[in-house]
Amino acid sequence: MLRLTRIEEGACYVTDTTNLYVAWSMLCAASKLFWGCGIIKDLDRAKSLSDQAFGDKPEALPELIELLQNVESPVLDAVRIVICFENYFKAKMLLEGYVIHQMDLAVCRQYYPQFVIGNAKKALLQKTSPILIEEVKHAENPEDNSLEPLRTLTKQTISMSILLEQSKYQSLYLSDQIQDNQKLLSVLQSMNNSRNTLHFLNIEYIASGRAIGDFGFLRNYVTTQIDALADKIVDESKSELEIGKAEIDHLLDIEFDS
Repeated sequence: MLRLTRIEEGACYVTDTTNLYVAWSMLCAASKLFWGCGIIKDLDRAKSLSDQAFGDKPEALPELIELLQNVESPVLDAVRIVICFENYFKAKMLLEGYVIHQMDLAVCRQYYPQFVIGNAKKALLQKTSPILIEEVKHAENPEDNSLEPLRTLTKQTISMSILLEQSKYQSLYLSDQIQDNQKLLSVLQSMNNSRNTLHFLNIEYIASGRAIGDFGFLRNYVTTQIDALADKIVDESKSELEIGKAEIDHLLDIEFDS
């Protein structure tokens, strides 16, 4: 069950303006996570040393290795970067009108079979196909503007693995203007798989020549897509953002008064 009066739960589904405010907040959080990474802060210096070390100045390699070894918590950087993009993907989903929270299989099987698939109805449709917010609202609370909790949704959001692997989800956040969508998916899938190991930013990865380029690619993506989208929302919808924030503050008052 997901309460609509909580910003950390389902306030994003109440109105178009609360949706916009939460999505924008997620974009801002994504940006803050990314630019706070140690490897991103040192990326220009790392690229310069890498170009030298693997070019005509191999004696720069020890300095490059020392720089990377001194990056504070590279595994934490990997986690930050993955969460950054997870926030971005989910913000894009919200802006397109889709649910970002996991559905409750038991509740859906018993009361809302339109959201389950398979002969035995043992799998959620959401595992492979995004679900529109309006479909959930119409199924549960046909009356507009209802603040009743949504029983079909849980407090957990959709996993990053689903977002990265399922093509119908990819179509919601991959831009037609991005030349190398497959590279984005490949880099993030590799990072998502390796972030829980002790081999992130190891010397083999650096020596392969991929690491610096990958981080440069992600930095450019954050600048041109994530930060640009957040700025566009402020430029074009500042009054709507203010309304959304005020509505969420009001929802919190309702929650605390109840």
